[in-house]
Amino acid sequence: MGDNQRVPNVTDERLCWLAVRDHVDKRSRKLGFFGWFSVLASARAGGGGPTSTGLGGDVRRSAMSDRKMDYALAVDEAAERLSAEERRHLRATGEVPPWFVDEVERRAAAIRG
Repeated sequence: MGDNQRVPNVTDERLCWLAVRDHVDKRSRKLGFFGWFSVLASARAGGGGPTSTGLGGDVRRSAMSDRKMDYALAVDEAAERLSAEERRHLRATGEVPPWFVDEVERRAAAIRG
């Protein structure tokens, strides 16, 4: 957050989410091999007609939604590890500590299984 922006009066967990939201959006859009395979398989099952694109899109949106939920849980869990000083910094700047994104990635991977 810039110097002129005020940190909203929300929970620390929400501030953490706002701080990593762009990173999560980018990561949740990535399907990987099995994600694309599922999209293509569902489109093919539709017979290649006009609704097959909708099926593939539905599968992709569902996968993105599931990944975002995993990230939301991971952000909340990682926020529990913030020290009092890190929480003060978060409240003052809207920025998470350097270790935070890596911890979110680790926790999201563990949640996915």
